[in-house]
Amino acid sequence: MGFGEILFHIIVFPGLLFLLAWTFFAFYFFRKALAYMHRRVGPHYNGPAGSMQTVYDIFKLLSKESITPRTADTYLFNIIPILTPVIASLPVILIPWTPWINNGHGIVDTDYGLLGIVVLIGVEPFLLFLTGFGSDNKYSFLGGMRVLVQMLSMEAAFFLSALAPALLFGTMNLYNIQSSNSLATTLILLPGAALFVVAMLGILQQPPFNIPEAEQEIVYGFYTEYSGTNYVLLKFAEFVEFLVVSATAVVLFFGGYHGVFMDSFLCLFLKISLLLFVILIVRAANPRLRLDQMLKFSWSWLTPAAMLNLVWIAFAKIYLLGM
Repeated sequence: MGFGEILFHIIVFPGLLFLLAWTFFAFYFFRKALAYMHRRVGPHYNGPAGSMQTVYDIFKLLSKESITPRTADTYLFNIIPILTPVIASLPVILIPWTPWINNGHGIVDTDYGLLGIVVLIGVEPFLLFLTGFGSDNKYSFLGGMRVLVQMLSMEAAFFLSALAPALLFGTMNLYNIQSSNSLATTLILLPGAALFVVAMLGILQQPPFNIPEAEQEIVYGFYTEYSGTNYVLLKFAEFVEFLVVSATAVVLFFGGYHGVFMDSFLCLFLKISLLLFVILIVRAANPRLRLDQMLKFSWSWLTPAAMLNLVWIAFAKIYLLGM
């Protein structure tokens, strides 16, 4: 891979410009879809169907002053918003986005791609905890502690459900997993896919698991003291992580960029958008859980179900597929 190609991947696709475009799209899509589900109008004044409102809002946030509290840990408070989007963006090099990059593989082709993504996703909550810890604010600290508790409780189910396709196909290589997928294996993996999506909502702190940023209880969680560019960087990291985990779900369970008539990035993007819509339905229809309810649900139901799913995968592999 030449220097020009590496630079293209870093800046354009699947690099910075692609991630920025995704953030604008996801932000707008969230607003319009939720408005439709709640029977509201949503943004509609600026640009076609209000499409420019998201652009204006982001640039408005960027133009605001980034204030560092006097008692906060200045170094920690300002370095974490820079590290967080960088760490969140690293898994994009492992995901097979399109057939024309590296012969359909990820930019970095490794037999441990799934493990690498799970590990990198697991680092993010510790950085979010440090945002609350460095803010010297009790509400921020409580939000950061909730991130760690939620991550530890959801990570077991998340990893076990992600392990299902690796067990079925006998590999952790993301390209090999998506290439081995078929209609029969997709049906076998459906329970694991459902468990993965539920655990994914907990990992990403999305409703009904948006416990670390509960406005009614702890103001805005670990975001409380952040403003301006620092706040934008943290939200950017959140949307990037959303893309990474959603793309991983599509690659693991729904064939990635493989389509019925053609293989392309468009197939992958449509599948991610459909998954995004399903998540928004869950978000619109369910209230936020309490922390104790989330813990009970995770350890009493979700994690045991993910373990039973691995038993089902082993049974299906031996007796249904004869592998």
